[in-house]
Order: sequence, then structure tokens, then C-alpha cells
Amino acid sequence: MRMKTDVVVLGGGMAGIAAALASARSGAETLLVEKEYALGGLATLGLIVVYLPLDDGLGVKMSASLSEELLRCALEIGPGEIPSAWADENAPQEARRGVRYQVTYNAASMMIAAERLLLDAGVKLLYDARLSGAETEGGRVRSIWVETKRGRMEVEAAAFVDCTGDADLCFFAGEKTVDDPTNRRTGWYYSFDGEALRLHQQTDPIYTQIPEGSRLYSGTDPEEITQSLIDQRAMILNHVRDLRAGGNPGAYPLLIPAYHGLRMTRRLETSAHFSEDAHDYVWFHDAIGMIGNWKKSGHRYSIPYRAIKAETFSNLYAAGRCCCAEKSGWDLTRVIPTCAVTGEAAGLAASWQAQRGAAPTAQTVQSLVTGQGGLLRPELFDRQI
Repeated sequence: MRMKTDVVVLGGGMAGIAAALASARSGAETLLVEKEYALGGLATLGLIVVYLPLDDGLGVKMSASLSEELLRCALEIGPGEIPSAWADENAPQEARRGVRYQVTYNAASMMIAAERLLLDAGVKLLYDARLSGAETEGGRVRSIWVETKRGRMEVEAAAFVDCTGDADLCFFAGEKTVDDPTNRRTGWYYSFDGEALRLHQQTDPIYTQIPEGSRLYSGTDPEEITQSLIDQRAMILNHVRDLRAGGNPGAYPLLIPAYHGLRMTRRLETSAHFSEDAHDYVWFHDAIGMIGNWKKSGHRYSIPYRAIKAETFSNLYAAGRCCCAEKSGWDLTRVIPTCAVTGEAAGLAASWQAQRGAAPTAQTVQSLVTGQGGLLRPELFDRQI
């Protein structure tokens, strides 16, 4: 089986949703390939249902355009509510200072809303299709191979965006990647006791020593991925037992993840290693988006085009946690706002390339981003590199 299109986006997580929307809305025939049966990845199937802040904690919005649209479309179905200081478009900065633009949303609403947005934009969806290989030629990715119920399918395109979360396309194509085998055990889930529905954010410590008897996982080793899922469910079961022993005998797991909880697996390697530690208040000359810091207030970052643009293959882009970042930066690129920001930029670049035959410059991508309502404000930063 064969298929041909302008742009292929691999992976239907938040980065892939943004990339496919941006590409299709810019006029490119766009195919989104997703291995699961619904969109959102960790943000829906994984029940990681906190839309982390779109601001810097000082009252300044850092991310807009699709990063806001995706949140608002899920809230239209509900439940969830934007903080009043941010819901009011005319609220002054002082009224927003210290109020994070962060919302807990409903996973099912996000799945449905994102799918409707993509279909309305003309994106072709291909569920239950897993990337298994890539064909390259003359410094370009020519086509990819995906496994389907009817066998292998080859898909040819002018440009590709890797939003797999694991840099799978980069890896299969032969682009340089970095693998991190230090993922922690996690298991967010909802319990119900006949009266109250509760979200439990179960995870081993992310930045300190893991508990005795726990372990770390690779997100690219099949056996370790399997073990992480087994351990995830054991973690949930043990927590339910603790709830019952602690005075809530009617509690049971109502909804558990249908996805792994692995945070940082494999990513693109380029010359631009975005860093939380080194690039606070740094404006990159090729910045294609801005983000805050979800862990703490008062920090601002820009994301360089070089972090999402493959260096070996001229028509390959990466977004979300696939883009280039060192360890501390990876912790910021993997979350929803950055996934949407980098996904939108990558989708715009891929669409432009598919329609014109050459990769856009950083300046062109910057114009495309701001033309769609994205925020690029170098005056908010202390220094430029």
C-alpha cells in the first residue's frame, strides 16, 4: 500500500495535534499518524490532565495561539475553568501576578475537541498505525513505513514532523538522537468511593532518590516499557489498598491510564541544547516561541528554531519532547504548553516547505508564528545569543 501527501506528522500527542493543525491551516495536505485509538498521548490516555502554565508567574503571558486554543476548546466541552485574571482579556499585569494560567481539564473532552479541530482543518487521521521505518534520499526523508491491519504502508511526503515523543522518526531515518533511560515510575488515576471522584497524581520523586525497591526505565526498550506499565498498575493497586486501610473502604480505581507514564525517552540531537539552567531570560536570535517555567515563577525562556530542525535531513522537524534540549531543558519541553508552541512552529515550517520546495529560514518561521498569533517578544529578555 502506498500514500502520498504534503506533510506527515508522526504522533498525535499535544505536539502532533498542534503541528498538524498549523500545517493544514497553512494550506498543506496533512496526514497525522497515531499508533493509539485517540489523540493526546500522556495528556489524555496517560491521565496527566494538568494544562501547565502559559505564563511566567509575573503576570505576563508567554504562550498563545494554539497553546491557548487547545486548552479553550477542551474547556468548551468541560469541565474546567480558566483563572478569572486570565479569562479577562483586559486584566492588568498586576492582577495576574502570582496567578498561574494553569487549568485541570477532562481527558475525554480534550480527546474529542482535538479530533474535531483536526477534522475541521482538513487533517487526514490515521489511527492504529505504527511507524516502523524510513526511506531517505539526497539529504531528505523521502517516505516512511507504517504498520497497519492490512500490512505495511509506505507514505511519501515533502516534509515530516516527528511528534512521537520518542524521536522515532529521527531514529529510523538515521538522524542523531539522544536516549535517556532514567524514567521514573508513575501512575496517575481516578478513584471513586460511591460519592467522590478523586484524581491521584502518583509518581516516584522526579528530582531526588527513588524509593527502595523501585527502579528506572528506558522508554525505547520494549521489555522496560512493559515493566514500567506493570509497575504502574501495581503502584495504583497499592495506593487503592492504602486508601481502604486509611478509612475509605469503598474506594476503587475507576479510571487508570491507557498509556505509559514515561517522561523523557529519546530526542533529536542538534547544536542547540536548550537548557533551563543556562537559558533563563535568554532570547535566541532564531526563537520560534516563548514559554514560562511550570515549576516556579519568575522565569522566561525562548525556544530556538535550531532545536526543532534536524541537521542531517532538510525536510525533517521535531516537536514536543522530541526537540533538542539538555536534561534540565527537557523537563520544560516535554509539557503541554511547550509541546503546542514547538508543534505549531514545526507544522508551519513543514507546510511552508511542502508548498515551496525548500526549508524556511528562522526569520520566515518567526513571521509565520506571529502571523498566527504566536508570541515573540525579545524585549522581555535580558540577553540575546
